[in-house]
Amino acid sequence: MLRINYRIDDLRALLALAQHRSFVRAAETLYITQSAFSRRIAQLEEVVGARLVERTSRRVALTPLGQALAQQARIFLPQLDQSMEEAYRQARGESGSLTLACLTTVAYSRLPAVLGQFRQAFPNVRLHVRDDTGQRVTQSVINREAEFGVTVYNEPTADLVVQALAKDPFVLAFSPEHPLARKKSLRWHELATWKPVSLGRSSANRALIDAGLMREGIAPPWFDEVEHLSTMIGFLRNAQVVGVLPRMALDARAPDLEMRPLTHPLLSREIALIRRAETELSKAAQGLWDMLAHSLLKHDKPLQ
Repeated sequence: MLRINYRIDDLRALLALAQHRSFVRAAETLYITQSAFSRRIAQLEEVVGARLVERTSRRVALTPLGQALAQQARIFLPQLDQSMEEAYRQARGESGSLTLACLTTVAYSRLPAVLGQFRQAFPNVRLHVRDDTGQRVTQSVINREAEFGVTVYNEPTADLVVQALAKDPFVLAFSPEHPLARKKSLRWHELATWKPVSLGRSSANRALIDAGLMREGIAPPWFDEVEHLSTMIGFLRNAQVVGVLPRMALDARAPDLEMRPLTHPLLSREIALIRRAETELSKAAQGLWDMLAHSLLKHDKPLQ
């Protein structure tokens, strides 16, 4: 396709002339001098390579080519203006959409607390949450499927800007009727006696725990395994079962369960906000980033 460099202002001058059929009146509507207006028409004719305006001592009229160009410009210039206005609003967080990749546990335990604040600040911005595992959250951000993410921080990555915010400790969870409800805390090496259920080997949380225990020379204590968090919580509601989960997984989803600190060693996952290094967040995304950071920092406190 042939590409021709032209100025939008010159097309607006042609439309004004088509409407007013007077250089003087057309120049006045654009708030420019008549000489500046004449230059715009001349520039447009030079780009096209033909006359667009017929000038006589008595009247001004568009040539057939000028009329055809003006007719097309009446259609696409308002559309272009609308597109620019929409981009302007989106840049200021007045409209548009935002995709956030977020750990499932954070999505249901922390994100709801900031939604009201976000909706008040950006009432016309649609939010799409891709709630998933930490590995998939990170990959969504790297693949530009999300503007930023909330994930588990593991290793520094040159492609990502990381703001580590909160340590989410792994805790022992069980029904209030379980005998361990009398204890205030437990050591990891004591767990094997109670045959704890764990998430499957594909779980990033399981990998973090196993690696931390191995560094301390403690054999992982798992007995049963499940693949999904919802199944794990269902198991824990049985008075005979204990299991290990991140505290955030229990705060909102299972307030009926008891939890106790696990010590020697203290193991936790670090929750962080991530974005691509070369990306500048939109105003709405930066707003949500700041709200989530504040919420996560506020809830980063020791287990009582």
